[in-house]
Amino acid sequence: MKWDEEKPNPVRPFSQPPADESSAEPREWSGGESGPEEVGMREMGYAMVDLIVEYLKGLEGRRVYGPLSPSGMDDMFDEDLPEEGTPFLDLVQDCRTRVFPNTMAIGSRRYFGMMNPAPLPMAVFSEALCSAMNQNVASWRHAPSGTAIEKRVIRWLCDMFGLPVGSFGTMTDGGSLANITGLKLAVNRALGRDLSQVDNLAGPGSEIAELTFYVSGQAHYSFDKAVDLLGLGRGQLRKIPHDDIYRIDLAALEETIKQDLADGLKPTCIIGIAGTTNTGSIDKLDRLADLAKRYDCWFHVDAAYGGAVVLSEMYGAMLRGIDLADSITVDPHKWFYMPFSAGGILVRDGDFLRRSFLVHPEYYMEKVMKDTDAEARSNSQGRRVIPDKRSFHMGDKVNFFQYGIQGSRRMNALKMWLALKSVGRKQFAAWVEKDIELARILAARMRRQPDFRILGPNTLGVCNFRWEPRDSSGGLLFDSEKNDQLNRDLQELVEREGDAWFSFTVLGGQVALRVNVENRAMEQSDIERLVQVIRRAADRILDDA
Repeated sequence: MKWDEEKPNPVRPFSQPPADESSAEPREWSGGESGPEEVGMREMGYAMVDLIVEYLKGLEGRRVYGPLSPSGMDDMFDEDLPEEGTPFLDLVQDCRTRVFPNTMAIGSRRYFGMMNPAPLPMAVFSEALCSAMNQNVASWRHAPSGTAIEKRVIRWLCDMFGLPVGSFGTMTDGGSLANITGLKLAVNRALGRDLSQVDNLAGPGSEIAELTFYVSGQAHYSFDKAVDLLGLGRGQLRKIPHDDIYRIDLAALEETIKQDLADGLKPTCIIGIAGTTNTGSIDKLDRLADLAKRYDCWFHVDAAYGGAVVLSEMYGAMLRGIDLADSITVDPHKWFYMPFSAGGILVRDGDFLRRSFLVHPEYYMEKVMKDTDAEARSNSQGRRVIPDKRSFHMGDKVNFFQYGIQGSRRMNALKMWLALKSVGRKQFAAWVEKDIELARILAARMRRQPDFRILGPNTLGVCNFRWEPRDSSGGLLFDSEKNDQLNRDLQELVEREGDAWFSFTVLGGQVALRVNVENRAMEQSDIERLVQVIRRAADRILDDA
């Protein structure tokens, strides 16, 4: 569907369709006492759809970002809580005049930022549907279809990554929560404990201080948060050096593990990164899986960014070994083009995931079953029930609050389910492949610039490069510290003028400009334009310098 298509005919009530559509009167929603006006729900809905389309169609004709200031934004929205309601159309105008101009234009083809995609239309509108139904996918009883949809999406994801039929998982609000969950599972396995052991009231004691975790120094900051939230010391997370293309150094990793064993510690979890935020680098997951098996460690893979590559037959081999993981973090609100929020964790042993978070609040009215009943339950007539062979927990009432940290849970799987069904795997794969190719075209163009140097592997949709002005003989004009500042200045100038947006990072102790291609509508012409924007900004700064 295109954003500028005509509005569809009014949707019929979901109960019985009228015999004569022409005689069907639009049903109006009474706002009750919620405001000074009662606005028909269709009128409100069409106005909001028009507003969404207006915003998205206007992205290419406006600044990507800024200039904004926190104080200016605070002043713009400095207002007392209204005593009376505001007319709906005034609120629409507020969005048009105050909200829209002061957002980051993430859906723009000139946005090359932090792995935020231009969301699929189907996913955008499914968010409204999700809010209208307002299901709490914490328990099956409160969201039967929502639970079944999430189970199906989890099954699709597990199958994509090659996990066995006993695998399962849960949607989360993002990759950070998924990574925390993965490390929690590693702790439970190492200590031989889980939440289902209701009689075990003793804490883990001093043995938790002996657990060690291993990850590349390029890993996401959520792992630092995870060890703190789990009551571990920051030093228990070993930051392993990276190789020349920013993957975890396998020799240094094994040496660190051996030293920890010699010191009487317990290696607990090896973490692989399938697409770092800085460079898009992918660790050698198959080799990490071997090490995890050899040293009896939980193997967690953070595939929040690069996980979507598994859809591609062309590039899927980059993730070789991910099917050996004990847990995998996925983030559909990155390269699956979902709007925020949509994360998830997949676990090889679905029953272990359940035991790790199993609680039985009285008000959920669910029968408490013993763990030994999981494989052979009996129905009311006493006959043995054969477990459903489709995969883990198919045919069961699943209560997702018993599979993770979150209690109340939004129906986030709905947008993923509708989007995957409407588009199909092949189209998702084609979009991912195009983004990777565009990032490689950008790298090729920047290599032609004599004063720019490529940094990092340019593996996925991330391209890093550094501006280093040179004299006529090819020598560097400035020292490293000055070049660091010039690169920051270049990013700031482009941001201020609003022609494009990208970030900067630090690689090997040097400031690098970081471009991320993650927009299914982007074309090579958008890459060529970006190169021109960067070139003009660099020339202006150098003239001033």
